[in-house]
Amino acid sequence: MSALGTSSRVARAGVAGAGSPGSDVLGVVLLDAEHYVETVDWEDPTAWVAPAGLGPGFLSHPAYWSLPVVYAVARGATSEAAAERRPEAVRGVVEAVRRLDGRCRMIVGTCGHFADAWGELDPRPGTPTILSALDVLEDALRWSRRDVLVLTMTTASGRRSIADTPQPTRVRVLGMDGAGDWSRIDRPDWVTRRDWSEDGLEAGLREVLDRESGAGGALEEVGCVLLVCTVLPQFTAVVREYTDAPVVHVGSLVETVLSAS
Repeated sequence: MSALGTSSRVARAGVAGAGSPGSDVLGVVLLDAEHYVETVDWEDPTAWVAPAGLGPGFLSHPAYWSLPVVYAVARGATSEAAAERRPEAVRGVVEAVRRLDGRCRMIVGTCGHFADAWGELDPRPGTPTILSALDVLEDALRWSRRDVLVLTMTTASGRRSIADTPQPTRVRVLGMDGAGDWSRIDRPDWVTRRDWSEDGLEAGLREVLDRESGAGGALEEVGCVLLVCTVLPQFTAVVREYTDAPVVHVGSLVETVLSAS
């Protein structure tokens, strides 16, 4: 697996994918969870209505994006399987990308661990594709001589995700590790059994950032912050309260590419 340095791949795919038949929609790859459905072959593939438990701040919600959204489910890629880098999760992401390729303006992943699929995506998709904030980790390490901070659901899964990084000593991993309401969304039924709140997630994030913002903490003098967990982008403003470093996530990367095309 190598999800690193994929910004050049995105640029090349952008040229190949320009003017595709589905250029008016965004293709979104979803985790395999009970509340998600695949719409790519629907008569109106943009007609999915998000369940009440899924707020518009989540990348899997159609209201998050500036374009109408078409969905493909990565079969076998449950949150647990993706975090553990299981083969069935990687295969599910690859197959979902293939089903979307050529049918949308851009393809985006909604789990930070989807970056593992790049090692199996050969040939590369013709449609511009960003699977994870980890796609630009190698680039972020070049932007500055300072370390890069990876914010993710759990420290353990984050460390697995960066295991193949060329400069692992320059990557700091900080997980939410169940702070606040974070443990309540790390399960398959987190949308249908909503016993958490965005306020509870923000409180947990602040707890983690407060702990790591002092001298010797993970936030000290970082050159870039990557929001790898895709629940985190809705709290970008909170993260920016704790650091002056650039804060990058899948949503910001996608909107940058879309605005340039």
